[in-house]
Amino acid sequence: MIVHTIKDLSNYYVINLLSDGLRNMTEVRLLENYHPDNKDNPANLFYILKHGRFTIGNYYVLENNGEYAGSAGWNRLDDTTALALVRAYIPLKFRTTYNMAKFILPKIIEESKDHQSIWITCNHYNKTIYDAFTNLSNGKSAGMFNQWPDNYKKFKPVGTKIVNNVLQYVAEYKRE
Repeated sequence: MIVHTIKDLSNYYVINLLSDGLRNMTEVRLLENYHPDNKDNPANLFYILKHGRFTIGNYYVLENNGEYAGSAGWNRLDDTTALALVRAYIPLKFRTTYNMAKFILPKIIEESKDHQSIWITCNHYNKTIYDAFTNLSNGKSAGMFNQWPDNYKKFKPVGTKIVNNVLQYVAEYKRE
């Protein structure tokens, strides 16, 4: 697995890998936020890259034998909090490989070390992920998420917060 980092649209190889991978996306509800044809939408990943959200942070693109295998980033929310796994997407083929936890989340935790807290946020349509954080922190079964790698288990649910003008469910990792 190769982990590429980008902060903007200047690395053409990685942008093409990302564009080609996201162009094949089939989840209709995600097209607005990820598909390269929607790059003029302020919520779209390509718009966000173009306008510098990852200047303080990074965006990672995973490549597996020349194939797009997922992507996610981190950026600063404020002086004390970093947002992790921002605009995360994993193609169906790679969803049970835990590539985010193995390859991206450790980089985010290391690179954001100047921030006291790291938040993983979920929209209402991804509340299942937040519910898994809740179940894991309460020692209950998290269903298919029971096999999550340990670095996910460091995040504790803290409720909802407004993040970038959107109500989000937040799981937080606080540095000791």
